[in-house]
Amino acid sequence: LGDTQRDHIFQTKPDNQTLYVGKRALIQCVIGGSAPLNVVWLKDHQVLPSVSEHYQTFCEKNKHTLEIKTLEAADRGLYVCRASNNIGMAECSMELRVVDKPNFVKPLGSVAAVVGAPLHLECQVDEDTGVTVTWTRDGRKVHQSPDCKLSFENKTVNLDILKTTLKDCGNYVILALLKTRQGSRNARLFSPFKVRTHLYLLAILPVNLC
Repeated sequence: LGDTQRDHIFQTKPDNQTLYVGKRALIQCVIGGSAPLNVVWLKDHQVLPSVSEHYQTFCEKNKHTLEIKTLEAADRGLYVCRASNNIGMAECSMELRVVDKPNFVKPLGSVAAVVGAPLHLECQVDEDTGVTVTWTRDGRKVHQSPDCKLSFENKTVNLDILKTTLKDCGNYVILALLKTRQGSRNARLFSPFKVRTHLYLLAILPVNLC
Protein backbone atom coordinates (compact mmCIF):
# COMPACT_ATOMS: atom_id res chain seq x y z
CA LEU A 1 0.00 0.00 0.00
CA GLY A 2 1.73 3.17 -1.15
CA ASP A 3 1.62 6.46 0.71
CA THR A 4 -1.05 7.83 -1.61
CA GLN A 5 -3.16 4.73 -1.03
CA ARG A 6 -3.00 4.69 2.78
CA ASP A 7 -5.60 7.43 3.20
CA HIS A 8 -7.93 5.84 0.66
CA ILE A 9 -7.48 2.13 1.31
CA PHE A 10 -10.48 2.11 3.69
CA GLN A 11 -13.41 3.37 1.64
CA THR A 12 -15.65 3.11 4.70
CA LYS A 13 -14.54 2.77 8.31
CA PRO A 14 -16.46 1.36 11.29
CA ASP A 15 -17.97 3.78 13.81
CA ASN A 16 -17.65 3.41 17.56
CA GLN A 17 -20.51 1.35 18.99
CA THR A 18 -22.28 0.96 22.33
CA LEU A 19 -24.16 -2.34 22.63
CA TYR A 20 -25.60 -4.51 25.37
CA VAL A 21 -24.48 -7.85 26.75
CA GLY A 22 -26.15 -10.68 24.86
CA LYS A 23 -26.60 -8.68 21.66
CA ARG A 24 -24.89 -9.20 18.30
CA ALA A 25 -22.10 -6.93 17.05
CA LEU A 26 -21.11 -6.33 13.44
CA ILE A 27 -17.93 -4.38 12.73
CA GLN A 28 -17.57 -3.64 9.04
CA CYS A 29 -15.29 -1.78 6.67
CA VAL A 30 -14.95 -1.55 2.90
CA ILE A 31 -11.39 -1.97 1.69
CA GLY A 32 -9.93 -0.95 -1.66
CA GLY A 33 -6.35 -1.39 -2.80
CA SER A 34 -4.37 -3.78 -4.92
CA ALA A 35 -4.89 -7.52 -4.58
CA PRO A 36 -3.89 -9.76 -3.04
CA LEU A 37 -4.77 -8.26 0.35
CA ASN A 38 -4.27 -9.93 3.69
CA VAL A 39 -6.86 -8.73 6.22
CA VAL A 40 -6.70 -9.50 9.93
CA TRP A 41 -8.70 -8.27 12.92
CA LEU A 42 -7.20 -7.31 16.27
CA LYS A 43 -8.67 -6.62 19.69
CA ASP A 44 -6.63 -4.55 22.12
CA HIS A 45 -3.54 -5.10 19.91
CA GLN A 46 -3.96 -8.90 19.88
CA VAL A 47 -4.73 -10.73 16.63
CA LEU A 48 -8.09 -12.49 16.77
CA PRO A 49 -8.25 -16.14 15.67
CA SER A 50 -9.49 -16.66 12.12
CA VAL A 51 -11.60 -19.60 13.31
CA SER A 52 -13.50 -19.21 16.57
CA GLU A 53 -16.90 -20.01 18.07
CA HIS A 54 -17.11 -16.50 19.51
CA TYR A 55 -15.83 -14.48 16.54
CA GLN A 56 -16.59 -14.87 12.85
CA THR A 57 -14.92 -13.03 9.99
CA PHE A 58 -16.12 -12.97 6.42
CA CYS A 59 -15.79 -10.94 3.26
CA GLU A 60 -18.36 -10.11 0.59
CA LYS A 61 -16.73 -8.45 -2.40
CA ASN A 62 -14.62 -5.79 -0.69
CA LYS A 63 -16.70 -5.48 2.50
CA HIS A 64 -14.94 -7.12 5.44
CA THR A 65 -16.95 -8.00 8.57
CA LEU A 66 -16.14 -9.09 12.09
CA GLU A 67 -19.17 -10.61 13.81
CA ILE A 68 -19.54 -11.26 17.52
CA LYS A 69 -22.68 -13.34 17.84
CA THR A 70 -23.35 -12.94 21.57
CA LEU A 71 -21.62 -10.07 23.33
CA GLU A 72 -19.99 -10.49 26.70
CA ALA A 73 -18.64 -7.78 28.98
CA ALA A 74 -15.10 -8.92 28.12
CA ASP A 75 -15.70 -7.99 24.46
CA ARG A 76 -15.43 -4.27 25.16
CA GLY A 77 -12.24 -2.73 23.81
CA LEU A 78 -10.41 -1.37 20.77
CA TYR A 79 -10.87 -3.28 17.50
CA VAL A 80 -8.54 -2.83 14.54
CA CYS A 81 -8.86 -3.98 10.94
CA ARG A 82 -5.41 -4.35 9.37
CA ALA A 83 -4.96 -4.70 5.61
CA SER A 84 -1.60 -5.46 4.04
CA ASN A 85 0.03 -6.59 0.82
CA ASN A 86 3.58 -6.76 -0.50
CA ILE A 87 3.69 -2.95 -0.74
CA GLY A 88 2.67 -1.97 2.78
CA MET A 89 0.00 -1.93 5.49
CA ALA A 90 -2.94 0.23 6.61
CA GLU A 91 -5.27 0.09 9.62
CA CYS A 92 -8.55 1.48 10.87
CA SER A 93 -9.97 1.14 14.37
CA MET A 94 -13.14 1.51 16.43
CA GLU A 95 -14.08 1.39 20.10
CA LEU A 96 -16.69 -1.13 21.22
CA ARG A 97 -18.41 -0.41 24.50
CA VAL A 98 -20.41 -3.27 25.98
CA VAL A 99 -23.00 -2.36 28.59
CA ASP A 100 -23.63 -5.04 31.20
CA LYS A 101 -26.59 -5.37 33.54
CA PRO A 102 -26.08 -3.24 36.67
CA ASN A 103 -24.62 -4.74 39.81
CA PHE A 104 -24.58 -3.18 43.25
CA VAL A 105 -21.04 -2.34 44.30
CA LYS A 106 -21.88 -2.28 47.99
CA PRO A 107 -25.10 -3.88 49.30
CA LEU A 108 -27.17 -1.99 51.83
CA GLY A 109 -27.46 -3.04 55.44
CA SER A 110 -29.76 -2.26 58.35
CA VAL A 111 -29.99 1.40 59.32
CA ALA A 112 -31.18 2.97 62.56
CA ALA A 113 -32.61 6.49 62.22
CA VAL A 114 -33.75 9.04 64.77
CA VAL A 115 -37.30 10.39 64.48
CA GLY A 116 -37.16 14.04 63.49
CA ALA A 117 -33.60 13.78 62.17
CA PRO A 118 -32.58 13.67 58.49
CA LEU A 119 -31.90 10.31 56.88
CA HIS A 120 -29.55 9.60 53.98
CA LEU A 121 -29.53 6.24 52.17
CA GLU A 122 -26.94 5.63 49.46
CA CYS A 123 -25.93 2.79 47.19
CA GLN A 124 -23.61 2.48 44.19
CA VAL A 125 -24.00 0.54 40.96
CA ASP A 126 -21.27 -0.31 38.46
CA GLU A 127 -23.28 0.67 35.38
CA ASP A 128 -25.63 3.59 34.71
CA THR A 129 -25.99 3.68 30.92
CA GLY A 130 -29.66 3.09 30.12
CA VAL A 131 -30.34 2.27 33.78
CA THR A 132 -33.31 3.53 35.80
CA VAL A 133 -33.74 2.97 39.53
CA THR A 134 -36.84 2.66 41.68
CA TRP A 135 -37.15 2.65 45.48
CA THR A 136 -39.87 0.73 47.29
CA ARG A 137 -40.75 0.57 50.97
CA ASP A 138 -42.61 -2.54 52.12
CA GLY A 139 -43.50 -3.26 48.50
CA ARG A 140 -44.80 0.23 47.69
CA LYS A 141 -43.02 2.64 45.39
CA VAL A 142 -41.33 5.59 47.06
CA HIS A 143 -42.08 8.84 45.21
CA GLN A 144 -40.21 12.10 45.06
CA SER A 145 -41.76 14.70 47.39
CA PRO A 146 -40.77 17.86 49.29
CA ASP A 147 -39.92 15.61 52.25
CA CYS A 148 -38.19 12.87 50.24
CA LYS A 149 -35.52 13.56 47.63
CA LEU A 150 -34.48 10.85 45.15
CA SER A 151 -31.46 11.09 42.87
CA PHE A 152 -29.30 8.91 40.64
CA GLU A 153 -26.07 10.52 39.45
CA ASN A 154 -22.57 9.26 38.69
CA LYS A 155 -23.61 5.65 39.43
CA THR A 156 -24.76 6.63 42.93
CA VAL A 157 -28.36 6.11 44.09
CA ASN A 158 -29.54 8.43 46.87
CA LEU A 159 -32.62 8.72 49.03
CA ASP A 160 -32.84 11.66 51.45
CA ILE A 161 -35.62 12.13 53.98
CA LEU A 162 -35.58 15.59 55.58
CA LYS A 163 -37.25 14.55 58.84
CA THR A 164 -37.65 10.89 59.69
CA THR A 165 -41.06 9.78 60.99
CA LEU A 166 -42.38 6.46 62.22
CA LYS A 167 -44.05 5.87 58.84
CA ASP A 168 -40.59 5.84 57.27
CA CYS A 169 -39.75 2.56 59.03
CA GLY A 170 -39.80 -0.52 56.84
CA ASN A 171 -38.03 -2.69 54.34
CA TYR A 172 -36.48 -0.63 51.53
CA VAL A 173 -35.65 -2.17 48.16
CA ILE A 174 -33.78 -0.62 45.22
CA LEU A 175 -34.66 -1.96 41.79
CA ALA A 176 -32.10 -1.15 39.07
CA LEU A 177 -33.53 -1.71 35.60
CA LEU A 178 -31.58 -1.80 32.34
CA LYS A 179 -33.73 -1.43 29.23
CA THR A 180 -32.40 -2.51 25.84
CA ARG A 181 -34.08 -1.46 22.62
CA GLN A 182 -34.61 -3.59 19.55
CA GLY A 183 -36.86 -3.15 16.58
CA SER A 184 -38.01 -0.54 14.09
CA ARG A 185 -39.03 3.07 14.62
CA ASN A 186 -42.63 1.99 15.09
CA ALA A 187 -42.00 -1.03 17.33
CA ARG A 188 -39.65 -1.27 20.27
CA LEU A 189 -38.90 -4.32 22.35
CA PHE A 190 -37.66 -3.83 25.89
CA SER A 191 -35.71 -6.61 27.61
CA PRO A 192 -35.13 -5.82 31.29
CA PHE A 193 -32.47 -7.05 33.69
CA LYS A 194 -33.37 -6.72 37.35
CA VAL A 195 -31.06 -6.38 40.35
CA ARG A 196 -32.26 -5.91 43.89
CA THR A 197 -30.74 -5.01 47.21
CA HIS A 198 -32.52 -4.05 50.39
CA LEU A 199 -32.17 -2.65 53.87
CA TYR A 200 -34.34 -2.50 56.96
CA LEU A 201 -34.92 0.90 58.52
CA LEU A 202 -35.68 1.10 62.23
CA ALA A 203 -36.58 4.52 63.62
CA ILE A 204 -35.43 5.40 67.12
CA LEU A 205 -37.39 7.87 69.23
CA PRO A 206 -35.19 10.54 70.85
CA VAL A 207 -35.23 10.50 74.66
CA ASN A 208 -35.01 13.76 76.57
CA LEU A 209 -33.12 13.36 79.82
CA CYS A 210 -34.27 15.48 82.76
